[in-house]
Amino acid sequence: MGLNETEAFVLRTYKLAEADKIILLLTRKAGLLRGVAHGARKLKSRFGASFELFTLVSLSYYEKETRELVSIRQAEILRSYFHLANKAEIVSALNYLSELIVEFVPPHDPNEKLFRMIRACLDTVAEAPAAAGEVVRYFEVWLLKLSGFLPDVRACAICRRQLQAEAFLSTDSTLQCNECAQGVGLKLDAEAQARLRTLLSMPPDAWAQAGRNSSKETQQQLAQLAHRLIAKALERTPRSQRTEG
Repeated sequence: MGLNETEAFVLRTYKLAEADKIILLLTRKAGLLRGVAHGARKLKSRFGASFELFTLVSLSYYEKETRELVSIRQAEILRSYFHLANKAEIVSALNYLSELIVEFVPPHDPNEKLFRMIRACLDTVAEAPAAAGEVVRYFEVWLLKLSGFLPDVRACAICRRQLQAEAFLSTDSTLQCNECAQGVGLKLDAEAQARLRTLLSMPPDAWAQAGRNSSKETQQQLAQLAHRLIAKALERTPRSQRTEG
């Protein structure tokens, strides 16, 4: 298939032999890819710091249909978030987001909306590190939506009437009104429902401020909603899931 060029985010790296690395990337044109970077572990590697977590690179690689791993020819840094690496809570958050991408995104399935959303979320954390928690919540909800796992946030899944003061997340991952759910499930009060709809209507930098203005109870309800939907979709809790609301 020859030489390919695309933008890509670095998600993970693995040691290979004495001098090489396997790089897991989310590319703009080809979705998730795994590639070999020959010589990447050498002290004077031509790749330099290109393979730090979530570095955005201009990637050139060779691909053959008979091989699972592509061969990385060049990775030129377009945007680096390495300056965030000295903040442990942000590194933890970024590792969590990386795990979610790997778990939710199918290989070789490009998604332009997801790619742009990741860039916007990373830029927001870079500009406002204190808002990392709000950005994580934004990312979780939007990843669920783009992957088809976010339920209708406006109407009851059973009677189709508009959700009112209270809604409940059922065991089948749908939102139901109080009457249909009979008060069973994870409760979302009116403020939490409104904030959820607000989150879905704005970019992450705007949500970073709006989310921080939410009550602690609302923040907790949104965190529980996202975590339950993610665990249901994956059939397990992500290993690196953040425990704070």
